[in-house]
Amino acid sequence: MSFDKQAYWEGVLGDGTRPPATDFVGFDLIAFSADEGWAEAAFCLPDEAKNPAGNAQGGFITAALDEIMSVAGSIVQDGPAMAPTLQMTVSFIRPVPVGTRLIGRGEVVRRGKAAIFTQGFLRAEDGTLLAQATASCIPRSLA
Repeated sequence: MSFDKQAYWEGVLGDGTRPPATDFVGFDLIAFSADEGWAEAAFCLPDEAKNPAGNAQGGFITAALDEIMSVAGSIVQDGPAMAPTLQMTVSFIRPVPVGTRLIGRGEVVRRGKAAIFTQGFLRAEDGTLLAQATASCIPRSLA
């Protein structure tokens, strides 16, 4: 019996069994391609993510980018898997608003046996780039 990646990841990311951290950043799956190695989700950071200026504090921006890049790194693997982050670099380009819909995209740049390299982008709904990141992840089977 073959593993149905599409059905599995739609279930994990869309049926309410997600980890609390995923829900905290307001993750809402838009689309993904396991074959092409990308995932898109909407995020809505809660008021608790505000810095003194009223925008999102960098750690919460990083969490959203980490989440979408980890999804991309997870879905390219065979069978149920995860992609824990080993190293991540984030560039904060513009202030990120809290309480509004943001669009995140994670992409696998390279998949190896010992590491998966990803990149991620967080944009306003109008397409304005707010933050971007790169990360290396460790492939981990959950089977």
